[in-house]
Amino acid sequence: MENLKENLAETIAREVRKPFSITNEKATFIAVPDGWKLQDTESQQLTPRRKRSKVSTNDADSFISYIQLHDLASTTIWCDTNYLTGKVAFTAILNDHDNDSGEYGANWRDHLAKFTPEFSEEWNRWKTADRKIFGQADFAAFIEENLQDIASCEGSPTGAQMLQMALSFEANQDTRFKSAIRLQNGGVQMSFVQDDDAQTLANMQMFDRFSLGLPVFWNGDAYQVDARLRYRVKEGKLSLWYELIRPDKKLESSTKTLIEKIKEETGRAFFFGNPFA
Repeated sequence: MENLKENLAETIAREVRKPFSITNEKATFIAVPDGWKLQDTESQQLTPRRKRSKVSTNDADSFISYIQLHDLASTTIWCDTNYLTGKVAFTAILNDHDNDSGEYGANWRDHLAKFTPEFSEEWNRWKTADRKIFGQADFAAFIEENLQDIASCEGSPTGAQMLQMALSFEANQDTRFKSAIRLQNGGVQMSFVQDDDAQTLANMQMFDRFSLGLPVFWNGDAYQVDARLRYRVKEGKLSLWYELIRPDKKLESSTKTLIEKIKEETGRAFFFGNPFA
């Protein structure tokens, strides 16, 4: 009986498949029999083996502070932009590849901090309504509601003048448009006539260009953004809209200010593009 037990144990030990490793100069591979599951015990330890995380910050100061907190020489910062579509996004890879990480300079690239600047409410309002066609009353209401964004610049109407124009549009919303005359100062003089009295005219002036003072990003500096005022007449009814002039350049300027701040306060390698494309 004792010999039988020994033979059975020897047979089991011989026949049971065991994992084994294959090692070369660069890596170790472990061969595991079918149905076996390897379990990582890292989650049972007091601390993880290495840092890895994905965080999203709400402002530039928080983004910079997080990078400074970890202060790794391998940190790289990336800026992915498309100013025409309004895309601006920053990514910091705190454990990026470098020349000091072991023999091959390789890192895991999975400790990330992201920052997408939030556009200001003023910028969103004027960008959303850019080239949107208004009726007279709706356009007047829009100007009145956002009057504080009108910038008093040389060659452009003041906020008070824009308000007067808006009130004139509102007062003439039920009248029929008759004619428009372009003035030497660049403005347009419009004439409206009452439908029930063709001899009664109401005259008003419209500015064909005005200026705005808008912060591009939330809590950011304001920039001068110029706009062209456009109008169209159909069946005696006046429609109006405005066209912002190169808002992408203001977005670019505001982004450059952020970039310089991030570069100066972190001192880390900076790149333009998508780090995971």
